[in-house]
Amino acid sequence: MEVEHLGEALKGAVDLSVRYYAGLLKLSTDYLESLGKLVTAAGTASLQAPVAAAASTPRPPLLLAARSGEEATAAFLIENTLSGRVTARVAVQGSGIAAQVAAQPEVVSLGPGEQCVIQARLRIDSSAELGRDYLGELAVPELASRTIPFVVRRLPDEAPAASGSGTG
Repeated sequence: MEVEHLGEALKGAVDLSVRYYAGLLKLSTDYLESLGKLVTAAGTASLQAPVAAAASTPRPPLLLAARSGEEATAAFLIENTLSGRVTARVAVQGSGIAAQVAAQPEVVSLGPGEQCVIQARLRIDSSAELGRDYLGELAVPELASRTIPFVVRRLPDEAPAASGSGTG
């Protein structure tokens, strides 16, 4: 009889041990799954945060404004943040008079960490309507995925100077 009791006790101890380790394994698996979800969510959020911040604070556009017959200019800085030399063309996109904006220089060649000032130029003529904004964008696709928005605006012509002080 003692052997039977010993066998039953041993069987119960083994059963309890198996259930204990099965529960521990289940608990560990649940913990690791939850931790994995948190890490994935945190990693996704941290990768999206700069993008969302950049998207929520749009860059103000460059303003190219002048009177009819005058040249409008604006400038912006580009930088090569890549590890090698890049030769790139400055692309102008726009409609109407904005499509006529010229970038100087049109082509840049920059080594790693080098910067360059790009000027946008346009001679405003009478075909540009007063009070209307012509929208466009400048891009250097080889150096950045974002574009630089610009606005072309014709300013009112100067009013003629008063011809006298009012004395007669």
